Amino acid sequence: MVPVTDVFRSLSSLEDQYDLSLLDGPEQGLTVYTQPEAAKGIVSDALLLAFALTRQRGGRPFLHRPLGSRHGSVDEYCLLALIGSLGHAAADVALEAAAYLDIASFDAVVPLVGEIVRQMDSGALVFEPPSLSDFRAMMSRESSKEVLVEANSGRAEFNFRN
Repeated sequence: MVPVTDVFRSLSSLEDQYDLSLLDGPEQGLTVYTQPEAAKGIVSDALLLAFALTRQRGGRPFLHRPLGSRHGSVDEYCLLALIGSLGHAAADVALEAAAYLDIASFDAVVPLVGEIVRQMDSGALVFEPPSLSDFRAMMSRESSKEVLVEANSGRAEFNFRN
């Protein structure tokens, strides 16, 4: 989860300086869990998705935590819930995550998310999306602005925990 989140965190740095070498670290981080071709595909598709989402949000940037952080922002949690939910045909969670992220056209981002999911599937990365009740419970937490992302040791599978 953290290496995938780091791809999106690195993409936010591209707004300041358009240097694609900023994506080398997160791509290398992904190769620990998947094949280099899948890692390259995930980074490439994440770049397209990040630009589309920013455009959908009227240019409003995402709130990101530092690279490597196991604590994710609420925006990052919703982004990962969106990706994981579409990968598991959990449209109800995906729709609510998209609404929370202020995505103007859900239909416009579905194909882009589908490409990331396809790359992750080809690289044997598994996302376990939250249930709708867990997602709603997490979004109703107003006192916390962080979500702990906890690794399931021994496999490239991660779970959301609050």
